[in-house]
Amino acid sequence: MGFLSSVLIVIFNITASNSVTDCSAGKSVFQFVSGSLTPDPVVPGQNAALTLNLVLPPGTNVDAGTAKYSLSFNGIPFTPTTEDLCSNVACPLLEGPYTNTTNSVFPTGLSGKIVTKIEWLDESGTQLLCTSVTTRI
Repeated sequence: MGFLSSVLIVIFNITASNSVTDCSAGKSVFQFVSGSLTPDPVVPGQNAALTLNLVLPPGTNVDAGTAKYSLSFNGIPFTPTTEDLCSNVACPLLEGPYTNTTNSVFPTGLSGKIVTKIEWLDESGTQLLCTSVTTRI
């Protein structure tokens, strides 16, 4: 690999540290359109916004469910948490385009890779959404 290629890879890795992807393998009810985590890169101690753009298929009406959050830091998994879906998302969720933005502050004093898996399930356990968010701080 040439010097210029190496420099471009290093610059890309520094400037493009966030990714938001669909992890459902086509099994989710909601269609994942796009996602973003800004700023990119995130700044520890400052607010970061996760935005998900989805399409809810015709006939969709979600009044309740659960949200599961799994987190790993530098490859070390932490205990997942489960919350009421409608405590973080305005229910009911109805068919059509849907955008959800949540804000959080990344802790200071950390350095490394954080991977968060977000999974929404309806009351019967059907997967509504699976999203993987990766960032380097």
